[in-house]
Order: sequence, then structure tokens, then C-alpha cells
Amino acid sequence: MPSYRMHVPIGSLHPGCSPADVMDQAVLALGTLHVVEQKEVEAPLVGGRRVGRVALRFAVDATVRSTEDADARHALAVVIEHLEDTAARVGPGSAVVLTRGMGGRFRPIPAATGH
Repeated sequence: MPSYRMHVPIGSLHPGCSPADVMDQAVLALGTLHVVEQKEVEAPLVGGRRVGRVALRFAVDATVRSTEDADARHALAVVIEHLEDTAARVGPGSAVVLTRGMGGRFRPIPAATGH
């Protein structure tokens, strides 16, 4: 099964929500679609400032590469929408990253095209 990582930046928490709530909600949303292999919080430099983000590694059922990548993109969209609805504003968009594990390394997958 191909492995992917999504990195979802947290712009601000909704009132009454904690960082733990964000992680719980992200895992909940992703877990409805795929097996969550790993979860962590990270704070990389993006545009010269630290951005807190949720990082989730997950497996997608093996089919063909384009379908696997589309499934991973869909999972990312579901997690973002769920977080926006429940726990936090997601952003900045420049810090959203989706990668696929290949040869022991994770590499960005191409953005979806309109075709």
C-alpha cells in the first residue's frame, strides 16, 4: 500500500478548541478514509515564520498511481474541510504539503489538473 504524508498548517484555533483537539479531529477525519500510520505536530519555517501544522502519514489502497494520488488529494481536502468546520482555520495555503513515499523518501505529488 502506498504511503503518503499530509502537512496541514493551523492558522488559528476555533474558540474553545485546543491543539490536541485539532490533532484529534484531523485523525478522525482521515481515519474515515484511510489507515493513519503516524501523527505528529511540527513547526517549520514558512515565509520566514514558524507555522504550526499537523503531519499525518497514511496508507492508500494500492491500485494505479494516478488513482492513489487522487485518493490522497481527496483525503487532504476532507481533512482540511473537517478541521475548518470543527477545530481550526487552516492556513497559510503555502504551507499545505502532500507527499508520497518512494524509495525510502517522501516526495511532493503533483497538483491535480482540471483534465
